[in-house]
Amino acid sequence: MKRILFTTVSVAALLVAAPALAQSNASTVSQTGAQGEVSVDQLGSSATSTVSQGGSGNHASVKQNGAGAQSEIVQDDGAGNDGNSSDDNNVADVTQNGDSTSYVRQSNDEGRATVRQDGDLHYSRIQQLGDNDSAGVEQDGFDNDSDIMQSGDVNFANVAQGGSDNESDIAQTSGANQAIVDQTGIGNTSLITQQGVGFNTANVLQTGNDNSSKITQGGLLNESGDVSDATVRGVIQGGDGNESIINQKGGLQEAFVLQDGDEGYSFIDQGGVIGADHDATLIQRSGLDNYSDIVQRGYSQTAEVDQSGDHNVSDVFQGGDFGSDHLASVTQDGTSNAASIEQRGQRQLAYIQQISGADSNRAVIDQGLSSAVDSHAAITQTGANGYAYVLQRGDDQTADVMQEGALNHSDVFQYGSGQTATVFQGGVMNESIITQSGAGHVASVSQFSDDNVSSVTQSGTGHRATVVQGGGAIGS
Repeated sequence: MKRILFTTVSVAALLVAAPALAQSNASTVSQTGAQGEVSVDQLGSSATSTVSQGGSGNHASVKQNGAGAQSEIVQDDGAGNDGNSSDDNNVADVTQNGDSTSYVRQSNDEGRATVRQDGDLHYSRIQQLGDNDSAGVEQDGFDNDSDIMQSGDVNFANVAQGGSDNESDIAQTSGANQAIVDQTGIGNTSLITQQGVGFNTANVLQTGNDNSSKITQGGLLNESGDVSDATVRGVIQGGDGNESIINQKGGLQEAFVLQDGDEGYSFIDQGGVIGADHDATLIQRSGLDNYSDIVQRGYSQTAEVDQSGDHNVSDVFQGGDFGSDHLASVTQDGTSNAASIEQRGQRQLAYIQQISGADSNRAVIDQGLSSAVDSHAAITQTGANGYAYVLQRGDDQTADVMQEGALNHSDVFQYGSGQTATVFQGGVMNESIITQSGAGHVASVSQFSDDNVSSVTQSGTGHRATVVQGGGAIGS
């Protein structure tokens, strides 16, 4: 049995009321197979609706109001009209108020598509080529664009767009993926691609203007936000002109990006050819033109970057092919600071803080080769135009550098195992170099006044060296 319900202008009304001719709405319904159901309700003028159904048990509903709305629903894979082809029990529901366009194609079984568009010049396209896929689009405002393509099975996608000139593209080519996009500003762009084995989740919120988010997920069980709780976002951009890129391969990756400033850039790349269980958090709380990238390879890496000043740069690389269990943390709230962390081997810890109005500092931590383990390095810069470099090779190294003054320079080189180096620079234009090889050395350098130079070289086993220049006490 086939059921068709029209509440558009009837033939009798056209004959007795000439003004109704001005509405010029058009509806075309084509049904094959069995037990298809179509409902079309058109008000206003120049609306066009086309529905094609094959298979069995499909349902289509179209409601259009205003001028110039266009809707096309295809629930037919073209395999035949005997009611047994693979295009059964799909549901499509389209409601449009204004001059907008909706296209829905469902060519397998149990697809669910819902489109709500209010305003003019919106465009929505949903293609469901797998089984048990679900897609929802809600757009208001002006000239927003949504494209959802689901070719795997049991995928979920939901797009909500307000404002104007926003664009969302979701492609789900494997199974059991979930994606949410919420955009309310002007000129924002979101692109989500979910492939690989499947079971990936992505959740994007953009409320500023001219922001761009791109998430690419392969592998298995990767997360950029949560979908079971829609408030748990993977990408949040509230400023203007920000760009976020997240690439996840392998499995069990987690990534979070928050950009509330303007013209920031963030890049997270997790997994590579092999790799799993990474965690990356990248926050640009405010400011202008901050840049951060995180690259994670190997297994179980954790990286945290927090930027709140202007023109800061952070680079984090973790792992190599077989590295694991590293932690890298970067905090920047000054201006024009640069931080770089590179970690290989296993269980390396690195912390860089450029805070309290720090300006134009540079900090570099380079830890380990492929077999190195358990080193710790920390650099804190609160002054201006400082430079700090820590190189750690071998195992169980510890380095701690603090620069409070201006134009200070510190180098720490550690080889062998079990070395400890501590540097404090509180004056102006101080220079410290510590080089340690062998095992079990301890070196401490404190520079409180200006224009001091210190060089400490330790080799062999178990040496201790203490240098104090300028008197005073740390923190005085």
